[in-house]
Amino acid sequence: MKNYLKRLSDGCPKWRFVIWWIIRASLIFAFIKGFFPPDGKEFDITDPLQVGANFLCTFVWEIFMLFPEKSLLRHVPSSVQTFLMVGIWAGSFGGKFLNLYYDFRWWDVILHFVGGAACVFFGYEIACAILKSRKATAPISLVLLASVGFSFLAATGWELFEFTFDQVAGVIGGYPGDAQHWSLELAQGTPKALTLFDPIKPERWPLMDTMADIVLNTVGAVASYIFLRIYPYRHKGRFKMKDLEAKTAAEQERETVSV
Repeated sequence: MKNYLKRLSDGCPKWRFVIWWIIRASLIFAFIKGFFPPDGKEFDITDPLQVGANFLCTFVWEIFMLFPEKSLLRHVPSSVQTFLMVGIWAGSFGGKFLNLYYDFRWWDVILHFVGGAACVFFGYEIACAILKSRKATAPISLVLLASVGFSFLAATGWELFEFTFDQVAGVIGGYPGDAQHWSLELAQGTPKALTLFDPIKPERWPLMDTMADIVLNTVGAVASYIFLRIYPYRHKGRFKMKDLEAKTAAEQERETVSV
């Protein structure tokens, strides 16, 4: 335990822990508050369940630090979790608890665009962590391809989470959840009723909402790809990472002999 705590303190500055626990405290508040709806609003079990599920995702980096040194997850920087937690807070606390998904027209638009962009950076950091853990190199074009692929995987995974959550919530509570924002009835009379694309027919509204999310994720991912193509901040030249120690001549010679 002592070594683990030292690992956390060495890998993350204290001010980040403060930000993390402020975010976690707000999510705990939203989780508890979800069991006590205001007067006139019917209790919906999916409200606290969705916040609680997202809360568990705020401990990803601490879990990574439990893995052995040789694991690639140990080399993922703590900054990744900071951006992840801000996104979780914006979606779970801001979007769900404060109802900004419905009260603010562009809330969901901004989150999906920024989310698609941020996940490319997450993929870049993970790819670099793999290279660092193995003391290997790779062309920057291959690293960025993996980064964009990770962004699309994360975006698809999020849509699958929303779909699964709504299905499970329907079994538990008797009525599907609204993580996917599939209900035009709930959106009527709010800014959310205006989707990014014209649904043409009301029954296409849920489809347009989901497809708009995918389009925004893609645009954000492309923007990040262009940025990293111009400024791959962890790389020096086409291959070598800046913080990856160069192999000694003796190591190279031994590898040559072994081959």
